[in-house]
Parts: sequence; structure tokens; C-alpha cells
Amino acid sequence: MNLSSQTTHGILFIIAAIAPFAIYMGLGPDGGGVLDASMTERLATWVMFVLPVALMMNVDAMGDGTGYKFARAGLLIIIISMGAGIVADAFNGAEMTENSEAVAVVAWSSIMLGFFITAIGYYVQKFFASWLCILQGIVAAFGFIMVGFIGPDADEILFMVMWLAMSVVFLLLGIFTLRRES
Repeated sequence: MNLSSQTTHGILFIIAAIAPFAIYMGLGPDGGGVLDASMTERLATWVMFVLPVALMMNVDAMGDGTGYKFARAGLLIIIISMGAGIVADAFNGAEMTENSEAVAVVAWSSIMLGFFITAIGYYVQKFFASWLCILQGIVAAFGFIMVGFIGPDADEILFMVMWLAMSVVFLLLGIFTLRRES
């Protein structure tokens, strides 16, 4: 089977949408209990590297222009912030909750900020349907506020809504990428 770059690209977004649920809710201690907290966080981290790769493939496919510059800046923020997010998840896996929360607030809110800036780039460049770019921007802004300002005190229901909304956006980005004409 020969997968095109575009097909691989779309599948990466779909993996980013589905994998966290499979890992945390299916395999992790809060789900099926197959994995302990530490292994759950490690596995989730390794699998979620598909997201910056998929976003980088978008930037590479955009060509030059104002939108490209925004998307590239957003991607850079995401890549830098993911390093800190990995540290937060490692603390969480080691049950060092205070340390995890201290790092996670800055790291994950910065990832949301990068995702928001990326959405602006997609919108300006007309890289995806306008409604999808706007949805991505709204979800990223909501995530930024939830994680950056409300943080660990956030209502669990609101956090789940944010997580589900981000997954829906990743899934839609994957579907639109798979359907894009070369």
C-alpha cells in the first residue's frame, strides 16, 4: 500500500483526535486500568507528537503569504511549548501534582495560543474552510482561557468540553486534509 503525503498528513490529525481518548479513557488508570499513570502519560506524550508533525505539514503545504507567516509563528509557539507540556505530563505521571499544575498552566495555555495563531494563518491564507478556521480559533481561545487563567481550578465539565472540542477540530482538520485536492 502506497500512502500519499496528504493521506498520511490527514491520518496524523485523526490520530491526534482519537489517541488521547483511547489512551486516557481506554488504557489509563481512569479508564480500563491497563496502564499506570506514568506509562499513560508517556504513551500519550509519544503519540501526541503526531500533532506538531501534522501542523508542520500544513505549514509546508501552504506556500508563501501572510497566512503562512502566522501559521509558522503559531507552529513555533506550539513546538516550544510542547517541551514544557511534556515536563508537566511527566510530573503528573510521577504523581507530583503541584509541580505538574505549575508547569502545565503555562505550557498548555501557550500551546492553545499557538493553535489560535495558527488558526489566524489558515483563515488569512484560506487554507481551510473559513468556518473551520473560526471554529479552531474559538476552541483555541476557549482552551487558552480555561488552562491559562482558570487552570487546575477549572470545572471538570468545562475541561472535558474543551478537550472534546479540540479533538473535534483535529478530526475535522484531518478529514479536510484527506479530502483536499492536490
